[in-house]
Amino acid sequence: MHDADALKAPFRATLEASLAELRVLRDILLEEQRALGTGDTALLEQAVRQKNDCLAQLEHSVRAREQMLQQVGLPGGLGGAERFVSLHFAPDELAETWHELLSLSREVAELNDHNGKLALAGERHAREALGILTGRPASPDTYSPRPGGSVAGGHSLGKC
Repeated sequence: MHDADALKAPFRATLEASLAELRVLRDILLEEQRALGTGDTALLEQAVRQKNDCLAQLEHSVRAREQMLQQVGLPGGLGGAERFVSLHFAPDELAETWHELLSLSREVAELNDHNGKLALAGERHAREALGILTGRPASPDTYSPRPGGSVAGGHSLGKC
């Protein structure tokens, strides 16, 4: 087992980096939610790009933390991180940061789930609109790849 005390400062840094990225991600998800609600495709595309960039940054701090946990023989994920915090930090030393990280993680997950539901509802409305425009019944694969290679689900707005 490596010296866990030597990992305290880097571990704290990964928590703080994750927390900072989660704050940014929360704001991006709120912007994405606005874009989904208004149908502003340019804003939605921008939010999705920002979300992907933010997730890539967040992944760096998570991977670094996972490697530290592995070095000290703890399991990965929140369980291992919580155990590291409880074993190697004084009760007040990191409690606020840790609890904020957990709370913000849940909030971001809920926002992302909600946005996913909004996106699915938007896709369903698009299928219905295509059905009306083309005179064909809406199919569940409007935006899904089909065995024949068509991504548009067989609907062609040019052949109404």
